[in-house]
Amino acid sequence: MKSLLLTLITFLPFSTITAGEKVTVTVEVSNIPTAQGNLLIGIYDSAGTFVKTPLPQSPKIPLKSTEPIRARIKGVKPGTYAIVIIHDVNGNGKLDKNFIGMPKEPIAFSQNPKIPMGLPSFDACSFVVDGEDLSLSIPLKLK
Repeated sequence: MKSLLLTLITFLPFSTITAGEKVTVTVEVSNIPTAQGNLLIGIYDSAGTFVKTPLPQSPKIPLKSTEPIRARIKGVKPGTYAIVIIHDVNGNGKLDKNFIGMPKEPIAFSQNPKIPMGLPSFDACSFVVDGEDLSLSIPLKLK
């Protein structure tokens, strides 16, 4: 028991991740076709909320140019996440789709998965935040 306690006391100060630690995820979005509208960057923490309910810190960025944009998502706890980016060209706050449900506006997902008919899965888009700041580069797909 004493050796376990001594081991814990010795290594505990060197632990880099604490239960409440939050980090910043920086997302660079490229391949922006027009400076119209907004970028809606949704970060999701489960398959159940994926593409339905983004976390509150998900940013909406008004576009002023077609240059790549860096968005910082602060306050992200260690865990597994996925990101969906919508170029909301007309500014209506949602992804517009055609009559068969295909996107009419540029869209992208973290991990840049192949997009089958329909949406890729949370698992195909997921990445791990381990307690250190993280940077992702995600190009928009033009349909």
